[in-house]
Amino acid sequence: MKKIIFLITIFLFFATASFAEIDYSKISPNQNINIIFGKKQPSKSQIKKSYSHDLIFYKSATLAVIAAKTNPEYLSPENRFILRRPVDTNDPDYYGSGITVLTYDTPEGHFKIHYTEDNTNGDAVYGYDGDPATIPQFVIDVGASFELAWSHILSLGFPPLPGDNNKGGDSRFDVYILNLPGSYGYTSYDDSPLYTYIVIDNDFATVPQNFDPEGKQKGAIKVTAAHELFHAFQFQYSTNISKNGWWMETSSTWMEDEVFPEVKDYLNYIGLRYDDINDNGKWDIGETYYNIDGSIAGTTGRSSKWFDNPDMSLDTYNGSHEYGTVIWAKYLSGTYGNNVIKSVWNRIGSGSVALTSISDELSSLQTNLENAFGLFQVANYKRDYMDGNYYPIIKHTATYTSYPQTVNGTINHLASFYYAFKADDSPSILTFTFTNMNSANIASKLILTTTTGDYEEEDIVLNSPSVAKQITSFGTASNYSKAVLIIINTSLTDKETFSVDVNKETQSTSSDNQHGCFIATAVYGSYFDPRVIVLRKFRDEHLLTNPLGRVFVSFYYNISPSIAAFLEKHTILKVTTMFFLTALVYIIKYPQTALLLLVLTLLSLYSIKKKRQKTRGVSSIVENEKGP
Repeated sequence: MKKIIFLITIFLFFATASFAEIDYSKISPNQNINIIFGKKQPSKSQIKKSYSHDLIFYKSATLAVIAAKTNPEYLSPENRFILRRPVDTNDPDYYGSGITVLTYDTPEGHFKIHYTEDNTNGDAVYGYDGDPATIPQFVIDVGASFELAWSHILSLGFPPLPGDNNKGGDSRFDVYILNLPGSYGYTSYDDSPLYTYIVIDNDFATVPQNFDPEGKQKGAIKVTAAHELFHAFQFQYSTNISKNGWWMETSSTWMEDEVFPEVKDYLNYIGLRYDDINDNGKWDIGETYYNIDGSIAGTTGRSSKWFDNPDMSLDTYNGSHEYGTVIWAKYLSGTYGNNVIKSVWNRIGSGSVALTSISDELSSLQTNLENAFGLFQVANYKRDYMDGNYYPIIKHTATYTSYPQTVNGTINHLASFYYAFKADDSPSILTFTFTNMNSANIASKLILTTTTGDYEEEDIVLNSPSVAKQITSFGTASNYSKAVLIIINTSLTDKETFSVDVNKETQSTSSDNQHGCFIATAVYGSYFDPRVIVLRKFRDEHLLTNPLGRVFVSFYYNISPSIAAFLEKHTILKVTTMFFLTALVYIIKYPQTALLLLVLTLLSLYSIKKKRQKTRGVSSIVENEKGP
């Protein structure tokens, strides 16, 4: 019973606090820190809550165990059993006195699985029959899953794990199966993080849904093997949970989906999708939400998960959020390749912390954390992932239908806010004014939903204390039905403030003629043609950001409507204009290539000119030699 009380308490602690936030150097040994580690028994209501639909099953107790091993002086004598292997005889063991512990060696030779068929203390493995001569299928499945995870992790380039000095009976990696109420398992180590072992649950009876075709128990075995084994590999780089704990859990959850993509257990930490009936970008009581398999889960009691908390910092470690942050690891590997995860761990192993390692690795890939994190926010809004159909809507801070509005506040480091602005049926101009947001840490992106259901994305260049951005043809009967503004703090450590004023004014026909790309639209036939969009972005991001450019744009708006009307009636001139505009679009999109072509063209012309001059010179000599 001691083990059960301890484990439930340590997992409940995860729901309200983070070991990463504890400065043990400032805690007096006389303080009752054992409340954290299990000396204080949880109430019946707490235990009942731990098995509710909302809290589900804690993924891994690895970081809690590392905290206990790192600070053993704060453990009561009754709780020191967590510091040792379940079969160590120099301390009260997990299985209990007099319990026979059996072993199974995997055929591939890498793992020794320890288990019992004695259920005196509730630790008998699932499917046991009491006959030591027969190996339960559960045990065989555990061994097979660990072997597959082992092979896959090594295939990604991670160095093999060292032996454990025969601590478990031989040099094989030891996995212990016993009853772990409230967790899939955990990874621990002996005197050194080099010598690791794993403890996993004996039946996975209360795990949430997953997609494994052989059932959720088999799926839970698989993801636990991949998750916890990757923790063992991580220990070779770092066990600093205060700096890297969130990334340890994030990347271990990522590894699950890399080794066993059919299981998709990580969806339980992303958040359950729902019907956004009122289109306000967040779940409201009464709106139906769904289990990951698509069955109806209910209309009340939906728990808050990763996609419901974009305002939480990326490196938040609170016992839940870090598992959902797998979406960040999936974005990185999907964008830059799987090797990016290993490269980050290599940097951590060289003494860098997780966030700095990620930033440095992105810089080595010719980008930066600021750019990647901003694009990540757009991908989350669009749910632009392979499994995106299973994801919920990223939570909006607010959705507006009336104007003017002001959105302002303070935003955590590596966090974001989403604000939606909806149109009515009248064509309008929507104006965003950004005030004092020209900090290097603040970024903003705008996602426009067209009336055809497509998306257009625009970066807001915050390069001065006051920046204005106008969206024309804003209306359900016009071009854009919704504008979503994403405020992003790309700082690794600091909070930032922001303030944006949003105004809407009716757009008359004459007003529309002052803001449209008339000539380009007339030539290409559509305001949404990709080439027209390139020209509009060039206007907004380059011409309208300086006085000379604004003068040119004003002049263009005065003369372009009549030119556009003239081109509509003269096909040859229209085609000729299209040729020159297409060349201009190419120059804007590929300036370096265009410059190279220009240089090559000038060199070619110069060469031709020199050749002609030489030819004329030879002809002149020949004529002179012929004489009169």
